[in-house]
Amino acid sequence: MEFLSELWMPIVVSAVFVFVASALLHMVVPHHKGEWKGLANEDAVLGNLKGVPPGQYMFPFCDMAQMKDPAMQEKLKNNPIGVLTIWPGQANMGQNLGLSFLVYLVIGVFVAYLSWHARGGMTDYMSTFRIAGTAAFMAHGLGILTHMVWYRVKGFWAYLLDNLVYALLTAGVFGWLWPVG
Repeated sequence: MEFLSELWMPIVVSAVFVFVASALLHMVVPHHKGEWKGLANEDAVLGNLKGVPPGQYMFPFCDMAQMKDPAMQEKLKNNPIGVLTIWPGQANMGQNLGLSFLVYLVIGVFVAYLSWHARGGMTDYMSTFRIAGTAAFMAHGLGILTHMVWYRVKGFWAYLLDNLVYALLTAGVFGWLWPVG
């Protein structure tokens, strides 16, 4: 656990930088505009969803045995297909922001661990930047890809760009604050 005592500063500073960058990329930079839309018949949909407990839903829903049923095939062919998440209430922005920061700290810990053990005695900025940046991109950027594939999340390139920015910031901080000697 020596890496934690030696690398606590780049872990925390990189989490702060990524947190600020995330806020700016989602509130200021326009590349996420248009990813979400309202329903034309929102009031009717909301009325139909009243009383549905929080959870994740898929529509039309079927299990694997029903998948080959001709009636289900017809239903899948002639209806909208999608997923729906019902939250337990209004989003708690403070809690979500705090948890996001915690995620960035955890990513920093793993970047520190991997960088600490992979550097092999190299002490130059670019070696640290390369290893930390690769680890950070894997943590920030690659994990979301299968979710995007399966759930057809709009904005693939925008999210990939965001995660590249987070990785570059993390790499820069680790290169800058890596302990010397």
